[in-house]
Amino acid sequence: MRRWVLILGLLAALPMDGAPREETRGEARLRHEQVAGRRVGVGIICHRGASQFAHENTLEAYRATFELGGDGNEIDIRATRDGVLVCFHDDTIEARLTGFGGISDYTFAELRRLKFRESGPFGSACAIPTLVEVFELHRRYGGLLHLDIKQAGIDAAVVRLLDQMDMWDQVAHCNTDNAAAVLGHSSYHPRRYKGELYERHADVDPEAVAAMLKQAGDDIIVDDPRGVALALRRTIGKVSRTPVIPQSDAKNEKPEALPSTGELLATLRDSADWDHVSGTAEDQAVSARRILARARAADLLMERGNATEDVFRALEDRVRRRSLHKDWRFHGVDGEIALRSLILLHAPGAVRLARECVWRDDPALERVRDAKYDVPRAWTDFRIKEAAFPALEHCEGAETEKLCRDYLALSDAEAKELGPPLFDAAAKTLLIVSPRTETAVELIHHRLQVVRGRAILQCLVHAREPWAHEALERAAPYALKYVPPG
Repeated sequence: MRRWVLILGLLAALPMDGAPREETRGEARLRHEQVAGRRVGVGIICHRGASQFAHENTLEAYRATFELGGDGNEIDIRATRDGVLVCFHDDTIEARLTGFGGISDYTFAELRRLKFRESGPFGSACAIPTLVEVFELHRRYGGLLHLDIKQAGIDAAVVRLLDQMDMWDQVAHCNTDNAAAVLGHSSYHPRRYKGELYERHADVDPEAVAAMLKQAGDDIIVDDPRGVALALRRTIGKVSRTPVIPQSDAKNEKPEALPSTGELLATLRDSADWDHVSGTAEDQAVSARRILARARAADLLMERGNATEDVFRALEDRVRRRSLHKDWRFHGVDGEIALRSLILLHAPGAVRLARECVWRDDPALERVRDAKYDVPRAWTDFRIKEAAFPALEHCEGAETEKLCRDYLALSDAEAKELGPPLFDAAAKTLLIVSPRTETAVELIHHRLQVVRGRAILQCLVHAREPWAHEALERAAPYALKYVPPG
């Protein structure tokens, strides 16, 4: 049945107007035959798409899953302010997009105007897809779907689209939250997972893959499909390098009137309330608006490349005195963006400050700590801690390398006292700032599977470069089979 992948992939382009494309009877018959074939054997489901090859939850990441031998994708579903269903994971957007708040705070047109902070190999073509576009892509490939409906009250709209596009046989899994309309539908026939291999990057470990294949169940969920695909004797194909939907010409829009550098600095410094913990809902909303205003100011100063001493001092103050807020969606957002801006502006002392943030356990957090989470106090500052290593990917040097190595030398218990473990991010950053064979071999032999897996994945990204190829030959020769053609 997998022979139909190529046939369906050539049938039609994705819709450009947001409406589902009408299938012919012949196309629908071929698609359902292919889906039936996928439901017979072991299914490989990619978590948010094959995100080693494109930004997660994009059409290009979902397409790469099929090109690399996978059967389907886990997708995260939300709705914009004007009711457009889209795929995006995070509750807030600022870690991935140049904006603040949640998906539902924006219309779809506003959302599409925001840039990705790290767009990946598809650059400006990287975009948040509509659910119609995602479903249409999966119709083309006869792919399976794992629906993760992130937002309450939109499950009925998802059901209507599944009915309209005749795709119920493609829904293999659905999370239980926010999904009553799907879970109770007579056409929903779920499959069972054997288990997952993505959380620790065990999907590139052949022993872990072999053990998982022996488990009861139907499907395996992974980040990277290649290890399981090869174990199932499937062919790893060439990954496309062009966008799924061609870029349209940019529209002539009137540029937004932006504040001056002086105005941005004034906003950044207007922070007397940084340690005031608001009690009432009204006061918390006012505080949140001020926090986001400071975060936007820090972002704009970085985008303009304002690398002056005044800017550095104001940003550093925002990092050291990040705002306290009881709502995790706003706590420390100004400090998070300020730290990222300092690092990307290559400010003197930025790496040292990043180290302080990663190791910081501030007693002031007791006032905003949420008792319902049984984690150490320092976890409350997760935002600023998680921002450090991704930003440091752009800051090469011995100081960044030492910071990564020092973190990777922590025990599990030591890391958990500091915040959510960042071993994965530290390993990735280390190989980006120190792309050397010895560094890669060292990490492939690390005590943690998540580090070993990340090192192999980074080497695979650069497999045609001598340092990475040699590291794989020496420490993980089996992984050379994962390199796609071309």
